[in-house]
Amino acid sequence: MNAQTRLGAFVLIALLTLALFSSKIGGFQWGDAEGSHINAVFNDASGLSVQTPVLMAGVHVGAVASISLKNNQALVGLLIKPGIELPASTRAHIAGGGLVGEKYIALRARAGDMTPMAGSVIPVTDGGDFRDMISRASALTENATIFFNKAEQITDTVNTILDENRADIRSTTEALAGLIIESRPDIRSSSHDLAGMLKENRQALHQLVQSLPKTAKAGHAFFESGAVLMRDLHVLVLDNRENLYRTLFELRLASENLQALTDDVRRNPWKLMKKAPEIKADRRARQRRMEEMLLMTGRMGLERQR
Repeated sequence: MNAQTRLGAFVLIALLTLALFSSKIGGFQWGDAEGSHINAVFNDASGLSVQTPVLMAGVHVGAVASISLKNNQALVGLLIKPGIELPASTRAHIAGGGLVGEKYIALRARAGDMTPMAGSVIPVTDGGDFRDMISRASALTENATIFFNKAEQITDTVNTILDENRADIRSTTEALAGLIIESRPDIRSSSHDLAGMLKENRQALHQLVQSLPKTAKAGHAFFESGAVLMRDLHVLVLDNRENLYRTLFELRLASENLQALTDDVRRNPWKLMKKAPEIKADRRARQRRMEEMLLMTGRMGLERQR
């Protein structure tokens, strides 16, 4: 075997070895891979690709077999190694291998869960990706910087206003202090007078405070008895309503008769000298009889004469 043949064989063996190691490191499968196929639906599958590893508790249990778009979401097909049964509490999320590491799919399950998972779709949760945490921290830092810049601007504005109105503020403060100093004797005397008045009438105030509950109780009893009396009066009026109406009706008739008699005596005084004074027909007799019948019987009209 000449030197060119040996060199070609060495290069071929090196290429085959390199391809074998690359397939092992990258998880490449020759031919149809064995295992169970399940799906996971993510809102964002950025950083994932076919052959992305699937880890559970840090153990390599499968790889990403396919990535497609379904209903504006990423449908990721996972190929789980044979002999691995996922429990019913399994949840999937996208995690990162570090600050600059590649992403992978992490599976989590409740410890001691032996119930096998039903169906072919794994529920997903929001993962704690380190990059997401850094981006959120960066956004929080930016918001804090904006807040402190605004606070500094507000402080500068307040300082400017104070500098511009420092003389007015000083004069107002001095005037207020002078007013307090001038009014101090009056305030002190008013306080002493108020204290003396409270001291002199302490016993009366104490008695008043002690008598307030009794007064309130007596007032409550008075209003309760008044309510009972009003109810009794209402019942009495309802029970004697017809008698009251009858009395008022008779009083009105008597008043009308007295008025008619007074008018007749005033116009014809000689009629009092007659033994049997003439009684004229009353024009309102029929109306009064109808009103009396309506009051007593609740019917309008006179009974027919037989």
